[in-house]
Amino acid sequence: MKKPLNKLIVPFLSLFISGTVVIILHSCSQEKQAENKDSEQTEAVATAWSASGEWVQKLTVSPTNIVRNTTWGQDFSTINDSLEVAESQPEKGKSYTLYFDDTDLNFSDITYIPNDQNKLQEITFDIFVDSAEDVQPLIDQWKGYLEVKFGPSETKGTQVLWTKNKNTRIQLENVSTPKDPGIKISFKAAN
Repeated sequence: MKKPLNKLIVPFLSLFISGTVVIILHSCSQEKQAENKDSEQTEAVATAWSASGEWVQKLTVSPTNIVRNTTWGQDFSTINDSLEVAESQPEKGKSYTLYFDDTDLNFSDITYIPNDQNKLQEITFDIFVDSAEDVQPLIDQWKGYLEVKFGPSETKGTQVLWTKNKNTRIQLENVSTPKDPGIKISFKAAN
């Protein structure tokens, strides 16, 4: 009686062990694919950032994190930008100015806004340029970079929106007036 039982146990155990090995190997393969995909995405974002132009690079600081090396939910007291404090400050938050040259015509006000728990929730760029002809190329540079980093955008009227990636909602808009050509970009935490 023991022999027929042994004949069943050995093949069953061998089948069980080989099935477990296949599952482990498949799991390892999926993890490696995910790592490769993340690495490829990081490299693509870095390449797009390098090609985005001087203004986008100066405004974003680096291609890491959301923008200006910040993350959503970061304690607001840890945000200390090295830029000049802006002339006007928001009721809630901090605003800085980045000048691109000595003309005072090419600059951006950068505003950091906290939520009710004093955590970073929004960053807004009000970018002003000397000439209306500079607006569209700057929009194109931003779009080229943001589409690689945050995925495809959609256009609604004068707004270009990113709503599907990295807990971030982005709105880019040409807000030019005849006297003050420029764009506005807001990055907001999605939740």
